[in-house]
Amino acid sequence: MTYSEQLLDAIEKHDFSQDKILIKKALDHDQPEILSSLAENLTDYGFTDLAKEVYRSLIAKFPREDLFKVYLAEILLNDGKDDDGLTLLYNVSPDSNAYLDSLLVQADYYQTNGLIETAKQKLLEALKLSPDEDAIKFGLAELDFTSGKYEEALPLYRDLNTRQDTFGEVNLIQRLFQTEAKMGQYEEASKVIKQQSNAILDIDSKYQAGLVMLAVGNDQDAIKYLDEVIDQSPDYVNAYPLLAKAYENKNDNEQVLRSAQAGLAYNELDETLYSMGAMAAAKLNDSSMAEDLLKKGLKIAPDNTDLRLQLSNLYLHERKYQENIDLFSNLDEESLEPQAHWNLAVSYENLNQGEKAKSEFLLAYPEFQNNADFLKEMIYFFNTEPNSTDIVKQLIDKYLAIEPADDEIQDLKNRLN
Repeated sequence: MTYSEQLLDAIEKHDFSQDKILIKKALDHDQPEILSSLAENLTDYGFTDLAKEVYRSLIAKFPREDLFKVYLAEILLNDGKDDDGLTLLYNVSPDSNAYLDSLLVQADYYQTNGLIETAKQKLLEALKLSPDEDAIKFGLAELDFTSGKYEEALPLYRDLNTRQDTFGEVNLIQRLFQTEAKMGQYEEASKVIKQQSNAILDIDSKYQAGLVMLAVGNDQDAIKYLDEVIDQSPDYVNAYPLLAKAYENKNDNEQVLRSAQAGLAYNELDETLYSMGAMAAAKLNDSSMAEDLLKKGLKIAPDNTDLRLQLSNLYLHERKYQENIDLFSNLDEESLEPQAHWNLAVSYENLNQGEKAKSEFLLAYPEFQNNADFLKEMIYFFNTEPNSTDIVKQLIDKYLAIEPADDEIQDLKNRLN
Protein backbone atom coordinates (compact mmCIF):
# COMPACT_ATOMS: atom_id res chain seq x y z
CA MET A 1 0.00 0.00 0.00
CA THR A 2 1.41 3.39 -1.00
CA TYR A 3 1.72 6.20 1.50
CA SER A 4 -0.98 8.05 -0.43
CA GLU A 5 -3.32 5.11 0.02
CA GLN A 6 -2.47 4.92 3.72
CA LEU A 7 -3.28 8.60 4.13
CA LEU A 8 -6.64 8.30 2.38
CA ASP A 9 -7.46 5.17 4.34
CA ALA A 10 -6.72 6.97 7.60
CA ILE A 11 -8.90 9.89 6.58
CA GLU A 12 -11.79 7.57 5.74
CA LYS A 13 -11.43 6.08 9.23
CA HIS A 14 -11.36 9.60 10.74
CA ASP A 15 -7.84 9.02 12.03
CA PHE A 16 -6.01 12.30 11.52
CA SER A 17 -3.11 11.70 13.87
CA GLN A 18 -0.65 10.73 11.12
CA ASP A 19 -1.62 13.32 8.47
CA LYS A 20 1.62 15.28 8.50
CA ILE A 21 3.82 12.21 8.59
CA LEU A 22 1.98 10.35 5.84
CA ILE A 23 1.76 13.36 3.51
CA LYS A 24 5.54 13.90 3.84
CA LYS A 25 6.27 10.24 3.13
CA ALA A 26 3.91 10.28 0.16
CA LEU A 27 5.63 13.32 -1.31
CA ASP A 28 9.03 11.74 -0.80
CA HIS A 29 8.28 8.24 -2.08
CA ASP A 30 5.09 7.93 -4.17
CA GLN A 31 5.00 8.17 -7.95
CA PRO A 32 3.72 11.42 -9.57
CA GLU A 33 0.56 9.81 -10.95
CA ILE A 34 -0.23 8.50 -7.45
CA LEU A 35 0.32 11.95 -5.98
CA SER A 36 -1.92 13.52 -8.63
CA SER A 37 -4.71 11.12 -7.70
CA LEU A 38 -4.07 11.82 -4.01
CA ALA A 39 -4.45 15.58 -4.50
CA GLU A 40 -7.71 15.07 -6.37
CA ASN A 41 -9.10 12.84 -3.62
CA LEU A 42 -7.99 15.20 -0.88
CA THR A 43 -9.77 18.04 -2.66
CA ASP A 44 -12.95 15.94 -2.93
CA TYR A 45 -12.74 15.11 0.79
CA GLY A 46 -12.35 18.80 1.65
CA PHE A 47 -8.74 18.53 2.84
CA THR A 48 -7.63 21.38 0.59
CA ASP A 49 -4.63 22.37 2.72
CA LEU A 50 -3.12 18.92 2.19
CA ALA A 51 -4.09 19.00 -1.48
CA LYS A 52 -2.27 22.32 -1.89
CA GLU A 53 0.89 20.77 -0.46
CA VAL A 54 0.71 17.97 -3.02
CA TYR A 55 0.09 20.28 -5.97
CA ARG A 56 2.91 22.62 -4.93
CA SER A 57 5.26 19.65 -4.72
CA LEU A 58 4.16 18.43 -8.16
CA ILE A 59 4.58 21.92 -9.65
CA ALA A 60 8.09 22.11 -8.23
CA LYS A 61 8.97 18.75 -9.78
CA PHE A 62 7.15 19.35 -13.08
CA PRO A 63 7.10 23.12 -13.71
CA ARG A 64 5.90 22.64 -17.30
CA GLU A 65 2.83 20.64 -16.25
CA ASP A 66 0.37 23.54 -16.16
CA LEU A 67 -2.63 21.42 -15.22
CA PHE A 68 -1.32 21.18 -11.65
CA LYS A 69 -1.20 24.99 -11.57
CA VAL A 70 -4.83 25.15 -12.68
CA TYR A 71 -5.92 22.72 -9.97
CA LEU A 72 -3.97 24.63 -7.32
CA ALA A 73 -5.39 27.93 -8.57
CA GLU A 74 -8.93 26.61 -8.28
CA ILE A 75 -8.34 25.70 -4.63
CA LEU A 76 -6.75 29.08 -3.91
CA LEU A 77 -9.70 30.92 -5.47
CA ASN A 78 -12.13 28.89 -3.39
CA ASP A 79 -10.08 29.77 -0.30
CA GLY A 80 -10.33 33.48 -1.09
CA LYS A 81 -6.74 33.81 -2.25
CA ASP A 82 -7.85 35.54 -5.45
CA ASP A 83 -4.58 37.23 -6.40
CA ASP A 84 -2.51 34.07 -6.00
CA GLY A 85 -5.06 31.96 -7.88
CA LEU A 86 -5.46 34.36 -10.78
CA THR A 87 -1.69 34.80 -11.09
CA LEU A 88 -1.32 31.05 -11.59
CA LEU A 89 -4.12 30.97 -14.16
CA TYR A 90 -2.86 33.92 -16.17
CA ASN A 91 0.61 32.39 -16.26
CA VAL A 92 -0.78 29.45 -18.26
CA SER A 93 0.10 30.33 -21.84
CA PRO A 94 -2.31 29.91 -24.77
CA ASP A 95 -0.16 27.16 -26.31
CA SER A 96 -0.36 25.06 -23.13
CA ASN A 97 -2.43 21.87 -23.01
CA ALA A 98 -3.99 23.25 -19.82
CA TYR A 99 -5.04 26.59 -21.32
CA LEU A 100 -8.62 25.46 -21.90
CA ASP A 101 -8.91 24.31 -18.28
CA SER A 102 -7.48 27.64 -17.15
CA LEU A 103 -10.13 29.52 -19.14
CA LEU A 104 -12.94 27.46 -17.63
CA VAL A 105 -11.73 28.07 -14.07
CA GLN A 106 -11.42 31.79 -14.83
CA ALA A 107 -14.94 31.86 -16.26
CA ASP A 108 -16.33 30.18 -13.16
CA TYR A 109 -14.48 32.63 -10.92
CA TYR A 110 -15.70 35.71 -12.78
CA GLN A 111 -19.27 34.44 -12.93
CA THR A 112 -19.26 33.74 -9.19
CA ASN A 113 -18.11 37.30 -8.58
CA GLY A 114 -20.76 38.81 -10.82
CA LEU A 115 -18.48 39.75 -13.70
CA ILE A 116 -20.75 38.17 -16.27
CA GLU A 117 -19.31 39.74 -19.42
CA THR A 118 -15.76 38.80 -18.45
CA ALA A 119 -16.89 35.26 -17.70
CA LYS A 120 -18.62 35.09 -21.07
CA GLN A 121 -15.51 36.22 -22.92
CA LYS A 122 -13.53 33.45 -21.25
CA LEU A 123 -16.12 30.88 -22.28
CA LEU A 124 -16.26 32.16 -25.86
CA GLU A 125 -12.50 31.86 -26.07
CA ALA A 126 -12.76 28.35 -24.67
CA LEU A 127 -15.43 27.45 -27.23
CA LYS A 128 -13.10 28.46 -30.07
CA LEU A 129 -10.56 26.00 -28.71
CA SER A 130 -13.12 23.24 -28.22
CA PRO A 131 -16.19 23.96 -30.38
CA ASP A 132 -17.85 20.61 -29.69
CA GLU A 133 -17.57 20.72 -25.90
CA ASP A 134 -21.09 20.64 -24.44
CA ALA A 135 -19.95 21.82 -21.01
CA ILE A 136 -18.78 25.10 -22.53
CA LYS A 137 -21.99 25.54 -24.53
CA PHE A 138 -24.03 24.87 -21.41
CA GLY A 139 -21.99 27.38 -19.42
CA LEU A 140 -22.56 30.03 -22.08
CA ALA A 141 -26.27 29.24 -22.27
CA GLU A 142 -26.64 29.55 -18.50
CA LEU A 143 -24.75 32.85 -18.46
CA ASP A 144 -26.98 34.27 -21.18
CA PHE A 145 -30.13 32.94 -19.51
CA THR A 146 -29.35 34.40 -16.09
CA SER A 147 -28.35 37.76 -17.60
CA GLY A 148 -31.54 38.01 -19.68
CA LYS A 149 -29.94 37.42 -23.08
CA TYR A 150 -32.51 34.83 -24.06
CA GLU A 151 -32.03 35.20 -27.82
CA GLU A 152 -28.41 34.10 -27.39
CA ALA A 153 -29.20 31.33 -24.93
CA LEU A 154 -31.94 29.74 -27.03
CA PRO A 155 -29.86 28.25 -29.90
CA LEU A 156 -27.38 26.86 -27.37
CA TYR A 157 -30.11 25.12 -25.40
CA ARG A 158 -31.65 23.82 -28.62
CA ASP A 159 -28.32 22.39 -29.73
CA LEU A 160 -27.70 20.74 -26.34
CA ASN A 161 -31.21 19.30 -26.32
CA THR A 162 -30.56 17.42 -29.56
CA ARG A 163 -28.19 15.19 -27.57
CA GLN A 164 -29.62 15.15 -24.04
CA ASP A 165 -32.59 16.13 -21.89
CA THR A 166 -30.54 17.15 -18.87
CA PHE A 167 -27.13 18.57 -18.16
CA GLY A 168 -25.95 17.80 -14.66
CA GLU A 169 -28.94 18.63 -12.47
CA VAL A 170 -30.45 21.07 -14.96
CA ASN A 171 -33.48 20.03 -17.01
CA LEU A 172 -32.75 21.26 -20.53
CA ILE A 173 -36.38 20.86 -21.59
CA GLN A 174 -37.36 23.26 -18.83
CA ARG A 175 -34.65 25.70 -19.81
CA LEU A 176 -35.73 25.50 -23.43
CA PHE A 177 -39.39 26.32 -22.92
CA GLN A 178 -38.58 28.80 -20.16
CA THR A 179 -36.33 30.67 -22.58
CA GLU A 180 -39.06 30.72 -25.22
CA ALA A 181 -41.50 32.02 -22.63
CA LYS A 182 -39.09 34.71 -21.42
CA MET A 183 -38.91 35.93 -25.02
CA GLY A 184 -42.71 36.10 -25.14
CA GLN A 185 -42.85 33.15 -27.54
CA TYR A 186 -45.46 31.26 -25.52
CA GLU A 187 -46.78 29.30 -28.46
CA GLU A 188 -43.30 28.02 -29.24
CA ALA A 189 -42.78 27.22 -25.58
CA SER A 190 -46.03 25.25 -25.48
CA LYS A 191 -44.95 23.25 -28.54
CA VAL A 192 -41.75 22.25 -26.74
CA ILE A 193 -43.80 21.15 -23.74
CA LYS A 194 -46.15 19.05 -25.87
CA GLN A 195 -43.33 17.46 -27.84
CA GLN A 196 -41.23 16.70 -24.75
CA SER A 197 -43.96 16.02 -22.18
CA ASN A 198 -42.35 12.75 -21.10
CA ALA A 199 -39.18 14.62 -20.14
CA ILE A 200 -40.98 17.08 -17.86
CA LEU A 201 -40.54 15.18 -14.64
CA ASP A 202 -39.35 17.45 -11.84
CA ILE A 203 -41.79 19.61 -9.94
CA ASP A 204 -40.38 22.97 -11.03
CA SER A 205 -40.59 21.96 -14.69
CA LYS A 206 -44.23 20.97 -14.24
CA TYR A 207 -45.00 24.29 -12.57
CA GLN A 208 -43.35 26.23 -15.39
CA ALA A 209 -45.19 24.10 -17.94
CA GLY A 210 -48.48 24.92 -16.22
CA LEU A 211 -47.60 28.61 -16.32
CA VAL A 212 -46.85 28.49 -20.05
CA MET A 213 -49.98 26.52 -20.88
CA LEU A 214 -52.06 29.03 -18.95
CA ALA A 215 -50.45 31.86 -20.92
CA VAL A 216 -51.44 30.30 -24.27
CA GLY A 217 -54.99 29.59 -23.12
CA ASN A 218 -54.56 25.83 -22.88
CA ASP A 219 -56.34 25.68 -19.54
CA GLN A 220 -56.83 21.91 -19.50
CA ASP A 221 -53.12 21.14 -19.88
CA ALA A 222 -52.33 23.88 -17.38
CA ILE A 223 -54.63 22.18 -14.89
CA LYS A 224 -52.99 18.81 -15.60
CA TYR A 225 -49.47 20.05 -14.86
CA LEU A 226 -50.50 22.13 -11.86
CA ASP A 227 -52.45 19.23 -10.38
CA GLU A 228 -49.34 17.09 -10.73
CA VAL A 229 -47.34 19.75 -8.90
CA ILE A 230 -49.83 19.85 -6.04
CA ASP A 231 -50.13 16.06 -5.88
CA GLN A 232 -46.35 15.85 -5.63
CA SER A 233 -46.00 18.71 -3.16
CA PRO A 234 -49.23 20.11 -1.66
CA ASP A 235 -47.33 23.00 -0.07
CA TYR A 236 -46.14 24.32 -3.45
CA VAL A 237 -48.13 27.48 -2.80
CA ASN A 238 -47.42 29.30 -6.08
CA ALA A 239 -49.38 26.66 -7.98
CA TYR A 240 -52.75 27.41 -6.39
CA PRO A 241 -53.42 30.89 -7.85
CA LEU A 242 -52.52 29.59 -11.32
CA LEU A 243 -54.77 26.57 -10.88
CA ALA A 244 -57.62 28.79 -9.70
CA LYS A 245 -57.07 31.06 -12.73
CA ALA A 246 -57.20 28.10 -15.12
CA TYR A 247 -60.51 26.98 -13.63
CA GLU A 248 -61.74 30.58 -13.69
CA ASN A 249 -61.05 30.66 -17.43
CA LYS A 250 -63.22 27.55 -17.77
CA ASN A 251 -65.98 29.18 -15.68
CA ASP A 252 -65.74 26.32 -13.20
CA ASN A 253 -66.46 28.34 -10.07
CA GLU A 254 -66.67 25.33 -7.78
CA GLN A 255 -63.10 24.36 -8.66
CA VAL A 256 -61.94 27.97 -8.39
CA LEU A 257 -63.31 28.12 -4.86
CA ARG A 258 -61.88 24.73 -3.97
CA SER A 259 -58.44 25.67 -5.33
CA ALA A 260 -58.47 28.96 -3.44
CA GLN A 261 -59.45 27.32 -0.17
CA ALA A 262 -56.81 24.61 -0.60
CA GLY A 263 -54.13 27.19 -1.33
CA LEU A 264 -55.11 29.33 1.66
CA ALA A 265 -54.75 26.28 3.90
CA TYR A 266 -51.03 26.35 3.07
CA ASN A 267 -50.55 30.11 2.69
CA GLU A 268 -53.02 32.32 4.49
CA LEU A 269 -51.15 35.40 3.26
CA ASP A 270 -52.10 34.96 -0.41
CA GLU A 271 -54.32 37.97 -1.04
CA THR A 272 -55.05 36.87 -4.62
CA LEU A 273 -56.65 33.64 -3.43
CA TYR A 274 -59.00 35.50 -1.08
CA SER A 275 -60.16 37.62 -4.00
CA MET A 276 -60.53 34.75 -6.46
CA GLY A 277 -62.24 32.51 -3.92
CA ALA A 278 -64.68 35.24 -2.92
CA MET A 279 -65.51 36.02 -6.54
CA ALA A 280 -66.20 32.35 -7.25
CA ALA A 281 -68.33 32.03 -4.11
CA ALA A 282 -70.37 35.06 -5.13
CA LYS A 283 -70.97 33.56 -8.57
CA LEU A 284 -72.13 30.39 -6.81
CA ASN A 285 -74.59 32.57 -4.83
CA ASP A 286 -72.75 31.75 -1.63
CA SER A 287 -72.58 35.30 -0.34
CA SER A 288 -71.77 34.15 3.17
CA MET A 289 -68.64 32.33 1.99
CA ALA A 290 -67.62 35.28 -0.21
CA GLU A 291 -68.03 37.70 2.68
CA ASP A 292 -66.09 35.43 5.04
CA LEU A 293 -63.16 35.12 2.60
CA LEU A 294 -63.00 38.86 2.00
CA LYS A 295 -63.10 39.66 5.70
CA LYS A 296 -60.29 37.18 6.36
CA GLY A 297 -58.30 38.65 3.50
CA LEU A 298 -58.70 42.18 4.87
CA LYS A 299 -57.66 40.98 8.31
CA ILE A 300 -54.44 39.67 6.77
CA ALA A 301 -53.99 42.66 4.44
CA PRO A 302 -55.96 45.64 5.80
CA ASP A 303 -54.51 47.99 3.17
CA ASN A 304 -55.62 45.89 0.20
CA THR A 305 -57.97 48.27 -1.61
CA ASP A 306 -59.06 45.65 -4.13
CA LEU A 307 -60.33 43.33 -1.41
CA ARG A 308 -62.08 46.22 0.33
CA LEU A 309 -63.84 47.33 -2.85
CA GLN A 310 -64.79 43.74 -3.60
CA LEU A 311 -66.38 43.45 -0.16
CA SER A 312 -68.03 46.84 -0.64
CA ASN A 313 -69.59 45.68 -3.92
CA LEU A 314 -70.78 42.53 -2.19
CA TYR A 315 -72.40 44.57 0.59
CA LEU A 316 -74.25 46.64 -2.00
CA HIS A 317 -75.43 43.49 -3.73
CA GLU A 318 -76.69 42.20 -0.39
CA ARG A 319 -78.18 45.61 0.48
CA LYS A 320 -76.01 45.81 3.58
CA TYR A 321 -75.72 49.55 3.29
CA GLN A 322 -74.66 50.32 6.85
CA GLU A 323 -72.02 47.56 6.74
CA ASN A 324 -70.67 49.16 3.59
CA ILE A 325 -70.44 52.57 5.27
CA ASP A 326 -68.74 51.02 8.30
CA LEU A 327 -66.20 49.37 5.99
CA PHE A 328 -64.73 52.78 5.14
CA SER A 329 -65.37 54.53 8.46
CA ASN A 330 -61.79 54.31 9.71
CA LEU A 331 -60.22 55.60 6.50
CA ASP A 332 -59.31 59.16 5.60
CA GLU A 333 -61.45 60.61 2.86
CA GLU A 334 -58.31 61.47 0.88
CA SER A 335 -57.32 57.81 0.75
CA LEU A 336 -60.63 56.58 -0.64
CA GLU A 337 -60.84 55.45 -4.25
CA PRO A 338 -63.46 56.98 -6.59
CA GLN A 339 -65.29 53.64 -6.62
CA ALA A 340 -65.51 53.78 -2.82
CA HIS A 341 -67.17 57.20 -3.05
CA TRP A 342 -69.66 55.85 -5.58
CA ASN A 343 -70.48 52.89 -3.37
CA LEU A 344 -70.87 55.13 -0.33
CA ALA A 345 -73.16 57.41 -2.32
CA VAL A 346 -75.43 54.45 -3.09
CA SER A 347 -75.42 53.37 0.56
CA TYR A 348 -76.27 56.84 1.89
CA GLU A 349 -78.96 57.23 -0.77
CA ASN A 350 -80.63 54.00 0.27
CA LEU A 351 -80.42 55.00 3.94
CA ASN A 352 -82.12 58.32 3.10
CA GLN A 353 -79.06 60.36 4.04
CA GLY A 354 -79.32 62.71 1.08
CA GLU A 355 -76.66 65.27 1.99
CA LYS A 356 -74.01 62.62 2.52
CA ALA A 357 -75.05 60.83 -0.67
CA LYS A 358 -74.79 64.12 -2.58
CA SER A 359 -71.29 64.72 -1.26
CA GLU A 360 -70.12 61.22 -2.21
CA PHE A 361 -71.60 61.47 -5.72
CA LEU A 362 -69.78 64.73 -6.29
CA LEU A 363 -66.50 63.25 -5.03
CA ALA A 364 -66.87 60.30 -7.42
CA TYR A 365 -67.96 62.44 -10.38
CA PRO A 366 -64.52 63.51 -11.72
CA GLU A 367 -63.52 59.89 -12.22
CA PHE A 368 -66.83 58.60 -13.59
CA GLN A 369 -68.16 61.58 -15.53
CA ASN A 370 -67.97 59.55 -18.74
CA ASN A 371 -69.46 56.41 -17.20
CA ALA A 372 -73.05 56.00 -18.37
CA ASP A 373 -74.11 53.82 -15.42
CA PHE A 374 -72.76 56.29 -12.89
CA LEU A 375 -74.32 59.29 -14.65
CA LYS A 376 -77.72 57.62 -14.83
CA GLU A 377 -77.62 56.76 -11.13
CA MET A 378 -76.56 60.30 -10.30
CA ILE A 379 -79.35 61.73 -12.48
CA TYR A 380 -82.01 59.74 -10.65
CA PHE A 381 -80.63 60.76 -7.27
CA PHE A 382 -80.33 64.49 -7.96
CA ASN A 383 -83.73 64.50 -9.63
CA THR A 384 -85.21 63.77 -6.20
CA GLU A 385 -83.20 66.50 -4.49
CA PRO A 386 -84.57 70.03 -4.12
CA ASN A 387 -83.09 72.86 -6.17
CA SER A 388 -81.16 70.46 -8.41
CA THR A 389 -82.79 71.04 -11.80
CA ASP A 390 -79.75 72.69 -13.34
CA ILE A 391 -77.33 69.97 -12.30
CA VAL A 392 -79.76 67.29 -13.49
CA LYS A 393 -79.95 68.95 -16.90
CA GLN A 394 -76.18 69.07 -17.15
CA LEU A 395 -75.92 65.43 -16.17
CA ILE A 396 -78.58 64.46 -18.71
CA ASP A 397 -76.75 66.24 -21.53
CA LYS A 398 -73.54 64.48 -20.59
CA TYR A 399 -75.32 61.13 -20.36
CA LEU A 400 -77.17 61.45 -23.68
CA ALA A 401 -73.89 62.26 -25.40
CA ILE A 402 -72.89 58.73 -24.43
CA GLU A 403 -76.28 56.98 -24.64
CA PRO A 404 -78.39 58.98 -27.11
CA ALA A 405 -80.88 56.12 -27.60
CA ASP A 406 -82.06 56.05 -23.96
CA ASP A 407 -85.70 57.10 -24.37
CA GLU A 408 -86.34 57.16 -20.62
CA ILE A 409 -83.70 59.81 -19.97
CA GLN A 410 -84.74 61.69 -23.13
CA ASP A 411 -88.30 61.86 -21.77
CA LEU A 412 -86.97 63.17 -18.46
CA LYS A 413 -85.07 65.87 -20.34
CA ASN A 414 -88.19 66.90 -22.19
CA ARG A 415 -90.18 67.16 -18.97
CA LEU A 416 -87.53 69.32 -17.33
CA ASN A 417 -87.49 71.68 -20.32
